[in-house]
Amino acid sequence: MSGFPPAREGTRRFSWQVGVMVMKRRALLAGAGVALLGSGVPAAAATAVTPALVPPTGPHDIGRVDLHLVDRTRCDPWLPKRPYRELMVSVWYPARTVRRCPLARYQSPLVAKEYQRLTLASVPRKVLDWSGIRTHAHQGAPVLPGRRPMILFSPKHLEIRSYATLLVEELASRGYVVVTTEGTHEALAVEFPGGRLEKIKPEATPDFGDPADVLDKQKRTLHSRADDMAFVLKRLRARFDVSTVGVFGMVGGGVAGLHAASQGIGIDAVAGVPEVIGPWVTSAGSVPFLQFSDTEAPNNHRDNPAWQAFWPRLTGWKLNIQLNGSTWGSFCDYQALYPSIRAGYPAFDYRGELGSVPPARSIAAQRAYLTAFFDLHLRGRDSSLLRGPSVEHPDVSFIV
Repeated sequence: MSGFPPAREGTRRFSWQVGVMVMKRRALLAGAGVALLGSGVPAAAATAVTPALVPPTGPHDIGRVDLHLVDRTRCDPWLPKRPYRELMVSVWYPARTVRRCPLARYQSPLVAKEYQRLTLASVPRKVLDWSGIRTHAHQGAPVLPGRRPMILFSPKHLEIRSYATLLVEELASRGYVVVTTEGTHEALAVEFPGGRLEKIKPEATPDFGDPADVLDKQKRTLHSRADDMAFVLKRLRARFDVSTVGVFGMVGGGVAGLHAASQGIGIDAVAGVPEVIGPWVTSAGSVPFLQFSDTEAPNNHRDNPAWQAFWPRLTGWKLNIQLNGSTWGSFCDYQALYPSIRAGYPAFDYRGELGSVPPARSIAAQRAYLTAFFDLHLRGRDSSLLRGPSVEHPDVSFIV
C-alpha cells in the first residue's frame, strides 16, 4: 500500500506497486545472475550460504511462540465467502530462561521455500540455505513475568511478518512484547498448521490500469489491517499483562495503526518505518507519531506534497526523522541478510536495494530511534535522543 511513485530505471522500489511486481523483476535478475556466472564470477560458493541476522543488543533473552488465531465474527476481507478471518502471529517477548529451547526459525519451512523461489531467483538453491536462517529468539521459552508494553508490527503489502526481525528482536530484548503478523491472502505466503500454505490471492492484487480498483484495494487493506490489529490485541491481552500498546509498520502498516487508534482500541503510539500517505488515509488524530523517512521517495513532510498536507492533521506529539542514503530496502532485514549472502556468493547482485547508508550504521540507528520513541510514549522514559541530531547516528537528520 503506497503512493505508487514511478519506478526509477535500474532500481526496484519498495512500494506496494513494486511489491506486487517484484517477483517478475527478480526473475529478470536471475538472468543477469546467469550472465555474471558466465563472465568469470564463481558459479557457486564452496558451501551453502546461510544468511545471518545481527544480534539484538538489549539485556533480555528472547522467547517466541507462533499462534493460529481465528476471528469468527467477520468474513475474510479478500474471500467474502469464507465466513471467518484467520491469521498467523508470532509473539516475541523477554524470556525467563532459554535452557533447552531451540532457536526459532526465521521463516516457516514452506514460507522459506516459497520466499526463496520468488525473491532470490538469482541465487542457485544449492548455494543458499535460506530455510536454515535462525533468529535469536528461543521457541517456546517461558515468559519473564511482569507487566509490559506490547507493540504490534504490520509489514508492507505482499511482505510477510518476518520482514523486520532486526527491529522486532531489538524491542523484545529491551523488555517489550512484540507481535508480528501479516495480511492473509495479501501477503506473499502464510503457512498454517498442518502444512497449509496460503498465497497472495488475485482478489487482493490491484489492477494498476484501473485507478478506482487501486484505491479500493488500498482502502480495504487499510481497514482489514486495522481490524486485524483490534482482534489480535483483544486475544493477546488475555495472555499477557499489557500496560500500553504501540504499533509500527511499513508502507501501510503505520497508517493502519493510526486508523485502529482512531477506532478507540487503545493504541498509545504509532511509528512508520517508513510510511506513505495518499487519498486512502483518512485517520490522523492525536496519538504520538514517528515517521522514519527514506531518502529515495522521499516520504517526509518537507519535500513530499502528500505529507505536507497530512502532517498538520496529526495533532499530537509528532516527529519526522530521515535516514540519509536510504531506500525502502534499508528498513528491513535485507540490510543484514543480503550482504551476508554476497559474502559467501559474490555473484549475488542486489542492485542498490539497500541504498548507500552502511548497513551496520543503518541498523543501529533504526534500533536506537525506534526504541527511544516507544520508551518515551509507552514507558515515559526520555533518553533525549529524539530531541535533536546525535553524533552517534550521523546518518539521521531531523525534518523540521
